[in-house]
Amino acid sequence: MKKILAIGPHPDDLEFGCGGTLLELAADKFDISLLVMTGGEYGGDAQIRKKEQEFSAKVLRASLFWGGFKDTELPSGREVINCAEKMISKIKPDLIFCNYPQDTHQDHRNTAQAVITAARYASNLIFYEVPTSINFSPDIFSDIGAVLEKKTRLLRCHKSQVNKTRVENLSIIESAKSAAIFRGYQARVKYAEGFKAQRMLFNSFICR
Repeated sequence: MKKILAIGPHPDDLEFGCGGTLLELAADKFDISLLVMTGGEYGGDAQIRKKEQEFSAKVLRASLFWGGFKDTELPSGREVINCAEKMISKIKPDLIFCNYPQDTHQDHRNTAQAVITAARYASNLIFYEVPTSINFSPDIFSDIGAVLEKKTRLLRCHKSQVNKTRVENLSIIESAKSAAIFRGYQARVKYAEGFKAQRMLFNSFICR
């Protein structure tokens, strides 16, 4: 059984960026682990957000781990690197997902930079996009047409965040569907998620 480690700065980042792909991999019997670095307390009640993330992980049939850092205060440097390194050593993933390093949010930037260092010996590291990503130009796509509605279910698990897009009358569900259409058009399918590779050992994943 191949193992996947998906790392996100906050609750709901993973569901937006690679939730559809994780659903496809889970259906193919990949072992999915999630590492969420903060409890998202700046964006809401931490206990509520943690319960929402636990619910989403249960729907995804994934193991959930917490980094234990504070939302908006996630540091750069050794502490976060060590956290990611320990999880990589524990899981021994065949593929690591992480948010794209160029981002307007400091937690996102610091998470990605730490993972780049922590995963320096890993063969497969790819980045997903979130609404705050900057200059994201994917070179890998995943067709999520068959699981789009399931992806929206994962996002709805984060009930407290659905309407916190900072854009009037726009929900995170609508935003995710719009992104899926745009990336799908680029990939010549109806709905897709896009990824940027730090490293990808192609022949390790062409046969499941």
